[in-house]
Amino acid sequence: MGRFASAFAFLAVLVVVLGSAGCGERFDELGGGSPPGQDSVAADALTALQEAGSAHVVLDADGGSISGTNAQLRIHFEGDISRSALVGDAQITFPGGTLGARVLSDEHDLYVRFMGAWYHEDAGVEDAFDEAAKKDSALLSQLTTPAGLGRLFTKFFEGEIAQGPNLGGAPTWEFDGRIRAEAFADLVEKDAGIELSANDRALFEQVAATSRLVVDVGQEDALPRKIELTLEPPKDLQFDSEELESSDGNFSVTVELSDFGEDVSFSPPKDAKPLDELFGQLFGVMG
Repeated sequence: MGRFASAFAFLAVLVVVLGSAGCGERFDELGGGSPPGQDSVAADALTALQEAGSAHVVLDADGGSISGTNAQLRIHFEGDISRSALVGDAQITFPGGTLGARVLSDEHDLYVRFMGAWYHEDAGVEDAFDEAAKKDSALLSQLTTPAGLGRLFTKFFEGEIAQGPNLGGAPTWEFDGRIRAEAFADLVEKDAGIELSANDRALFEQVAATSRLVVDVGQEDALPRKIELTLEPPKDLQFDSEELESSDGNFSVTVELSDFGEDVSFSPPKDAKPLDELFGQLFGVMG
């Protein structure tokens, strides 16, 4: 799907970043009374996570394919995440098998345990943010500040906010909406550097019409409890642009957060091999 897929990836990141810690001023619209505004749901969730410092995260992503094949991927991650560390377990499921790995990361180091052996890379959480800033500092700034994320959330999604379910023993507000087709098309056009025809934009509306985003945040503490994005695009869409292809399957990502404010740390494994050695083994197993 090329550039088209990269735009889907951006929207997935926009959803997942609601479960990341940020910085900035706290909005006070959440908590009792009438539902908050859409921008405040995203902004307050980010700020509340910064104040909490960490969260236990369970992420499931289903859809997409291994490059050059029709093999569908499923990704599962469960672990603890803070602004400076990550400790958890990841699984990648594809036709024929499942690969699992233990993942540890601090500001400047990444460790992966695969098939009983530890591997290491001199690049951690802080380095990932630095690299992202080099590619698009303005976008990263928007994604990692409450006011910026609130604007992006309102720009790319539309929907309603009402009383949500009780999650983790706490009442929630629930945003239930979908992707804004025009904003999505503008994103693809900017990212791909191509001009979309009227037909292309009409097809984007068909794709967006199948989307659904549900976000549940605590009414009292603003902390995000669950985020779910699903997309079921029509098959065999005929785009005018040669750089756009019809989707090859449905997509979904679900993020559940709990146990906020716990310490996230680890002791670096000894005798870890270079991470590059792992890639050869991994690609060999996957075919």
